This record gives sequence, C-alpha cells and structure tokens, in this order.
Amino acid sequence: MKEERILIVEDDVNISENIEEILQLLGYVNIDIANSANQAIKVVKKYRPDMVFMDIKLKGDKDGIELGEIIQQMVDAPIVYVTSYSDPAIIERAKRTHPAGFIVKPFNSNDIHAMVEIVLYNQRTRPAMMVDHGGAAPEISPYLVTDAVFIKADNSFERVSYTDIYYVEANGNMVTIFTKNRNFTIRKSMKDMEEKLPSNLFLRVQKSFIVQLAQIENFNTKEITLKTNDVVPVGRQYYNSFLAKLNTITES
Repeated sequence: MKEERILIVEDDVNISENIEEILQLLGYVNIDIANSANQAIKVVKKYRPDMVFMDIKLKGDKDGIELGEIIQQMVDAPIVYVTSYSDPAIIERAKRTHPAGFIVKPFNSNDIHAMVEIVLYNQRTRPAMMVDHGGAAPEISPYLVTDAVFIKADNSFERVSYTDIYYVEANGNMVTIFTKNRNFTIRKSMKDMEEKLPSNLFLRVQKSFIVQLAQIENFNTKEITLKTNDVVPVGRQYYNSFLAKLNTITES
C-alpha cells in the first residue's frame, strides 16, 4: 500500500476512472478526482495532494494550465499534464509552469506507471525545502534592502517599507502607490509593479489593482475591504488565485 495522495483533474469520467484504476493496481489508495477547477481547488485545500494529474483542456473558465498555476501557489505538488494536444503554443504555455511531465492521450498503464513512480521518487528524494514556506522554496531577493522599496519623489528616492504600502492602482500608463504617509503617482506598468513588489506580501487582484495581503480586513467575490476602509475590486479571473493565497475556513 502506497500512502502518497494523488489528485486527478479530468472532466472526462472515463479517462479519470482509467487513471484511477491504473493507480490502484500500482498500490496507491489515496486518490481524489475533480472534474472542474473549482472542485480541484477545494480538494487541494482539504487534502493537499502529493502529485496532480492535470487535463489541459478542462471545461469552464479556466484550463488546466491556469489551474496548475493556482495549485502551485497552494501546495508543493508536482503536476503532470495529460493532453491530446501537441499545439506548440499550448506546450509553450505549459512549460512556463515547470510541470513534472506530460502524458499524451491515448495513454496506457505503462505510461502512467513510469510517470508516477519517477515523479514521486524525485519528490521524495529531493533536498528538503524550508517548512516555514509551506514546502516551497523561499523567495530570495536580489536586493540588499529586503524590507522596503525606494520610490522616486521629486529629485530624491524615498524609502517606503513594504508594510506601509496599502495598495497600488493603475490609471492608463500611470500607477498610484497608496502608502501610510503619502501617495506616489509615477509612470509605471502594473507588470513592472508586480515584479518590484514581493509576491509573498502583495497580490494582483484585478487588472488595475495590487493589494498588500496583510491589509485585508474582509472580502467577497467582488471586492476587498482593507484595514484603511478602502474598497478594492476583485477581478473574476483573479479571484481563485487570490483565494489560494489565504488561509480560509468555510462550511463543509
């Protein structure tokens, strides 16, 4: 009996049951199946799988690659994409999520056997990551000052602690950085701001908004209220990624 927990994300019941049957024959007993992105996120939150088989072409508003990116923020579990697509553009998108492997449909039991044994062996024998970071490698800053950013104001650079930045709002090709002491409006893109602000402290929640996670007071599917009483909208395509960053308790 093998104790590792494996999640299968597949909206074709015949394929998901086929993978499940192969895994059971290999001795794996902790197997979960999800047929949608929302169901997969709930399973990941509850059971924290050790490995994920992910169909790329999922039905719904997110495909398997987008879902894979969300799951990678939630758990340190290798993802194997299962796909019948060999489109170079899809493969290129998938590569950016650093998957543990690909299985092309139609597959056989030997394909699943080889993949699961190699992936889980690598997972078990790799150097241990720091537990405090949820199994993921800690983010290493290339800068000598790691608790603040220097923002140009007039003719000098002003030091602003990350904890003093409440949120960032874009307006055209300008952004306004709302902080404890003053607001800064500069010519910058939101992509640049995402790269400048540490991802363990800040998250983009809408195409025009980045928030400091520690400033969140409450939220729903449409908006976030900060401790400053400012209200920030949540974009539909950003909500699951945002939710994955937070430790939440919901009704069963």
